[in-house]
Amino acid sequence: MAKNSDSLLPDSPWMDPLDPFLGVSPQIQSLRADALKVAQGNGPVLIQGETGTGKGVLAKWLHWAGPRREAPFVDLNCAGLNPDFLETELFGHRKGAFTGADQPKRGLIELADQGTLFLDEIGDMETGVQAKVLKVIEEKRFRRLGEVQDQTVDIRLVAATHQNLEKSIRLGRFRRDLFFRISTFTLSLPPLRQRLQDLPVLSALILAELSRELGKPGLTLAKLSIEAMEAHRWPGNIRELRNSLERAAIRCEDREIWPEDLGLAGGSAEATPAYGTRLSLAELEKLHIKRVLEEEGGRVTDAAKRLGIPRSTLYVKIKELGLGGE
Repeated sequence: MAKNSDSLLPDSPWMDPLDPFLGVSPQIQSLRADALKVAQGNGPVLIQGETGTGKGVLAKWLHWAGPRREAPFVDLNCAGLNPDFLETELFGHRKGAFTGADQPKRGLIELADQGTLFLDEIGDMETGVQAKVLKVIEEKRFRRLGEVQDQTVDIRLVAATHQNLEKSIRLGRFRRDLFFRISTFTLSLPPLRQRLQDLPVLSALILAELSRELGKPGLTLAKLSIEAMEAHRWPGNIRELRNSLERAAIRCEDREIWPEDLGLAGGSAEATPAYGTRLSLAELEKLHIKRVLEEEGGRVTDAAKRLGIPRSTLYVKIKELGLGGE
């Protein structure tokens, strides 16, 4: 499959439009060099980074830049999934394996055979399921729920997390043996606040995309907006950057985006965004939930406490508003 030599982004309709290595900062260039080497292998890869840094984009790039590019790329976000649901999603089940299993189901591990399985937020996975994933990595075998016979599978596992897995090991929340297996190769995505010199190229790409989507050609950032963005800490990283630019592109009166359009209020991570009065209540709710999730590092329990709603209600809203992802 052909690849774009300038951006290193494989030409594929399945790829996200964002190159994981956009920028000139030493941090992103170092990541680029490491990823080029890792992509050619078949061993497990662990991607570490804060929420919103682009772990999912990097995982897809590793698949399309590697030897398994013609095979499936299958992904699952483990955050918030109860163990039973996660297990049946991964391993599948036979008909009648449990109440409600009216039809047999192939799991994601089976669907990813010969390709790549990307498990986002693997740190949220229950330890019992972790043991079964370890068996898949070490023995290349798995068993559907309700069956007695193992099946063989050949996958490359790419896992990602924003958590400190070594701390989770000490707390008994993550298996040490699984950590050693998935961290054969580790890639760390730097937070946006540590690569502010990449803001211009990232913003230009996102604004070009938004210009096409919104039918507003020529969107640009005023000098004051660039200064405000450089002063901001970006707790939600690239995801927050895109959200801010999308909000600003919708709100700006002409083609030039000003600080009040961005709603970054003094560059403080704790500042309340100036959403304005031109958004509907539904849009305000979505933006506010996004902001709180970003500031809480994607931790649904903490975000629900801040929002004053039950965790289960927040999970429903995340699904309804399409806020799931890396």
